[in-house]
This record gives sequence, C-alpha cells and structure tokens, in this order.
Amino acid sequence: MSDNIDEKPLTVKDVREVLIPAMEEVFATKSDLEKFATKQDLQYLEINLKTEMQENFVGKAEFQGFENSVLNSLDKILKDLDILMTEKEMGYYQKQKERKLWSIMIDALQKHQILSNDQIQEIKSLEIF
Repeated sequence: MSDNIDEKPLTVKDVREVLIPAMEEVFATKSDLEKFATKQDLQYLEINLKTEMQENFVGKAEFQGFENSVLNSLDKILKDLDILMTEKEMGYYQKQKERKLWSIMIDALQKHQILSNDQIQEIKSLEIF
C-alpha cells in the first residue's frame, strides 16, 4: 500500500470537510436556490407568460375565424361531392336504360334476321348490355 494521501478512499470526514465545500463553490446550494425564485418572482413570471402567449399565439377570435374558413371549405367540398354523387347516380340509371335499349334492339335484329348470328355474337361479346 502506498502512503500517498491522494490514493486513499474518501471517508465521511473527507466528504464533509473537502468534497461538499468544493461542490458548493461549483454548484448551486439550497440557499442559492431559495434566493433564485421567490413566490413573487413566480407570480410575475406567470403574468408575463400569459401576456406573451396572448400577444404571440392565436387568440380566440383568430381561431374562430380559422375554424369558420375551414368549415366553409368543408361545406363547399360536401356540396361538390353531393353534386358528383347525384351525377354518378343519374349516369348509372341512364346507362341501365341504354343497356335495356340495346338488348331490345339486338333481340329485334336477331328475330327479324337483319344481322347474321356471327354479327349478333360479336355485338354480344362487347357486353354493352
């Protein structure tokens, strides 16, 4: 074992007499923290934060304006979708009528032998009805 004082383990006495005073010079102490923020400081900070947030962030009126513009845009989109859905439904029924018409026409052409069986089969293969 070496008699060098720097190589000895720390004792409780060393911690109390050397380490803690050395740490107090570098780190904040309890008394420093108590002096740092009083109750009045916290109240002042809270008031300033509220004021700053009101000045720098969206206010209630601004949010309502934004909300109204979003809702108006959604209303317009829904109206456009409603029109498209109605047109699609009308197109579907129109297509059904056209298919029925083609079916009647092809049956008549076949019955009166205006078209040959090959021509009838070719039309049927198009699956337009």
